[in-house]
Amino acid sequence: MDNLNQKQKEAVETASGPVLVVAGAGAGKTKVITERIKRLIENGIPAESILAVTFTNKAAEEMKQRIGDRGKGQELTSGPYTLDPRPFVGTFHQLGLLIIKENIKALGMNKNPTILDEDDSLSLIKDSEKELGINPKEFDPGKFKNQMSKMKNALKSVWEFEERSFWGENLKRTWELYENKKKNQNMLDFDDLLLLPVNLLKAKEEILKNYQSRWKFIHIDEYQDTNEAQYALSKLLASAHRNIFAVGDIDQAIYSWRGADYRNVLNFQKDYAEAKVITLEQNYRSTDIVLEAANAVILNNKMRLPKNLIAQQQGGELIRILYGANERDEAQKIAKEMALLRKNKIKFWSNMAVLYRTNAQSRALEEAMLINGIPYKVIGGFRFYERREIKDILAYLKLMQNPVDTVSKRRILNVPTRGIGKTLSLKIFAGIKELSQSETQKVKEFDGLIESLRQEQLGSAFEIIQKLIKKINYREFIDDGTEKGTERWQNVQELLTIAKQQSIEDFLDHVSLFSADDKSLNGDKAVLMTAHMAKGLEFEAVFIAGLEEGLFPHTLSISPEEIEEERRLFYVALTRAKSKLYITLTSKRTIFGNTNLSLPSRFLGEIPEYLVVFINKPNFYEVEEDVYVE
Repeated sequence: MDNLNQKQKEAVETASGPVLVVAGAGAGKTKVITERIKRLIENGIPAESILAVTFTNKAAEEMKQRIGDRGKGQELTSGPYTLDPRPFVGTFHQLGLLIIKENIKALGMNKNPTILDEDDSLSLIKDSEKELGINPKEFDPGKFKNQMSKMKNALKSVWEFEERSFWGENLKRTWELYENKKKNQNMLDFDDLLLLPVNLLKAKEEILKNYQSRWKFIHIDEYQDTNEAQYALSKLLASAHRNIFAVGDIDQAIYSWRGADYRNVLNFQKDYAEAKVITLEQNYRSTDIVLEAANAVILNNKMRLPKNLIAQQQGGELIRILYGANERDEAQKIAKEMALLRKNKIKFWSNMAVLYRTNAQSRALEEAMLINGIPYKVIGGFRFYERREIKDILAYLKLMQNPVDTVSKRRILNVPTRGIGKTLSLKIFAGIKELSQSETQKVKEFDGLIESLRQEQLGSAFEIIQKLIKKINYREFIDDGTEKGTERWQNVQELLTIAKQQSIEDFLDHVSLFSADDKSLNGDKAVLMTAHMAKGLEFEAVFIAGLEEGLFPHTLSISPEEIEEERRLFYVALTRAKSKLYITLTSKRTIFGNTNLSLPSRFLGEIPEYLVVFINKPNFYEVEEDVYVE
């Protein structure tokens, strides 16, 4: 408690009733949540009656580490479920999966359902389209998936979907078949992990009361990022005791495209009229210059709660504005500045980050990093669990757990190669019984392999995967002696590392719930990422590239409400910097093959001029496209 400021102490010491903590960037919100949980336990509140929910595995793991073993070893309270004598700390999807598994019979499902990842869901939607005679090239499965996800996160089912066009009719037919396929094959997608628990708790009062009795103290992190389903789940669980502790910041609400609704923060006092509101304004991350610029920018937004960040660090450096002739020149200038910082002031490359609005901007930046010998990594690129060799192993494990999982079966039917080509595969999944003797033998061998693997599921996930790899000769299949083959085998070995000391069920749950934003930042490399990906991170030096009209704010976000979200995104980018902040822009920029003249972003004009220094003067419209301006 001695390390908390007055407002943080007030939040930690408020033990009951609804509390809204409006926490600015770098104001120690995670510390407040974890210290409050520790204090509740120390004051005699049973640890298992405490719930803390956040959005990423990374954030959840950080909370768990800070809370430590508090509550471990306490006597369990009686109740309908097997309770862990520690607080539940996890993501919304982990919470949803827990509720589903504990009520699997009430939901009319079989145990050990397969959780589809994004690619598997897309594949099943595409199969549904083909089965219905709908051309996937004409009706993009990805667009169908996004619309279905949006509806489910708004707590709408396929049977509530209104057909308003030919596109809508085809979407409804596809969605309905997709849901039936999942049901028949004992599958869930990520959206089901939120929709099903909410519908269950609304329909079954006795089950709802059990969870309300179980979790009497509820903590919700990043409340501004909750969508309708997450908001409803939080409200249902808190409605009996009303001990809900919500931490959020409208100024950092940047995920409306995911269905997040920042108005949930504004509505908190309507939902809980007796709520106590505490504002955390003391910032422990950035200098006074950075924060004054961020405060000045965000004041231009109308939809927000009053807040003005106050810097702990005084006497910061001015924000440097750097112009490039084009995107290559801009990238070269950024690389050279980074090299100077690394040489004179900043010890590690990993303390520097380049943020941008769109992924298309990374190409020129990567080239500049390579040319200048700067080690770097792009955050948000190809994910570990999306790599071919990893998906192959996981498909085997899923099929071993769930025999009716045709998505996994389709993937591995001929992996490693066993003579089951496209023609035979189509016959198998079309249910054609009239096969040749050779075809019948191949199908029997595959089914026998899977059955033998299923019978041998003894030991940890690590041991099961080891047996699987050996039995199917998977290393010989992927490691062809090339550098790429070696990398594939190293990825499989990394999967084995992750599987250690986990049961197969827990391992598959972990893999299925692994969020796209949980990226490792280990290693001394400069970081390149979109501003969206940077939320929750901090760096000694930050470069915000491409601050131009049409790019940041983006040309597709031009309504007043969208401009406010773009400004919040810029605010998030600004507040990632601890001490050094650079803003870069160009005179001309080529994106997707089109070269256009650039104008400075309106956001640049919102930063007071006395807070910035121009490294070089702009010379708009007078530079050749391929000239580097020094």
